[in-house]
Amino acid sequence: MADPKYASLPGIDLNSPDLYETNDLPEDDQAQVDQSDQGNENVEKINVSATDAYKKFEGKTLEGGKVDFSDRVSGSRRIGYDAPQTEYEMQAVEREPETPQQKYQRLQHEIRELQEEVSKAKENVKADAETEKVSPVPLVKQAEYLQQQLTDLHLDKLLGDQAEVNLADPQRALHKRLLTELDSYKPTEAQAKSEKDAPSGNQVTYQLYYRPEQAKFTSNARAANIEQRLERMEALIGNNPEKLSMLTAETSNKSIVGAVGVLSSKVKLLDATQLEQVEGRLHALSQRLTKVVENKETAEEADKTAKVSELFEMVKKWDAVVDTLPHVVDRLTALKELHEQALQFSQALNHLDAAQQQVSSHMNAHSDMLKQVQTTLTENLSTLKDNCASIDDRVKALK
Repeated sequence: MADPKYASLPGIDLNSPDLYETNDLPEDDQAQVDQSDQGNENVEKINVSATDAYKKFEGKTLEGGKVDFSDRVSGSRRIGYDAPQTEYEMQAVEREPETPQQKYQRLQHEIRELQEEVSKAKENVKADAETEKVSPVPLVKQAEYLQQQLTDLHLDKLLGDQAEVNLADPQRALHKRLLTELDSYKPTEAQAKSEKDAPSGNQVTYQLYYRPEQAKFTSNARAANIEQRLERMEALIGNNPEKLSMLTAETSNKSIVGAVGVLSSKVKLLDATQLEQVEGRLHALSQRLTKVVENKETAEEADKTAKVSELFEMVKKWDAVVDTLPHVVDRLTALKELHEQALQFSQALNHLDAAQQQVSSHMNAHSDMLKQVQTTLTENLSTLKDNCASIDDRVKALK
């Protein structure tokens, strides 16, 4: 509808809807007409999914801050684009997991690099401690502590000469390793001496060597195994009270140690010797249950027999009344009306008795009221007589 303020103007159509016109959109914003794309067999079209591409490259970065593609001659090696990964193994990602030897070498190399970086930072540190949030001095101590822990493992003795590899100079390490392997084929003085001192005859000599490092390594491996088992237990149970309640409800214990003890005792029952004892007890228990069932059936049968006998005796007592029962029924049917009238008379009598009691209570109340009226009239009459006598005395006095 048009605006009412334009109703008085000529040429305004009040019955038509309002129409608003705007300018055309710019050419860049206008809809493009789809042009027919004629396929070409020489052009290969590859459909790229943005979702798949995002999933493939999600979380991956490419660092180009130290890229060097120049051809100049320098001592440092050329550096290309670096794609950091979360894989902490010094080998390809798709290979098998690193062995203890590779892990030992990697840790040595990383600790060495950490010590070098911290040493450089320690040399360049300034006296202004306010601007430096992290001091390199404790980092040096922590790196030395890590190096000491790695040395205490004595993996170089357990792994042999293969562990002594300098990752900073792999060619020299490979040369040293080859020389070590060649030296291993030469007989040592101890071996030659042992061959000379070897007893003759049919005697056999056994030599036993004990390595404390091996025992310590075994204990560390056991501790690591226990830690892994504890981690798995924490992952399964965690801080969820529902899982803990499910575990403790079945074992009637409020602690994991008690629940594990109950479960271990139940597992011990599955031993062969324990199973024989349990089987014997179950056999004896089954025999007792069979006897109990038999005795229960006998008792139930005796109870049923006693009840049936009691019912039979009661039925026998009614045999003498069976013949007279039809006459009694006919008599009661004939006296039904009389019984109803007697019931009505009894009800009317009860009603009359209640009415009589109500009337007597009303009579008692009325008699009390009548006595009060008589008393009041007597008092008023005496008062009236006294007043009349007083008036007569006054009249006589006036005469």
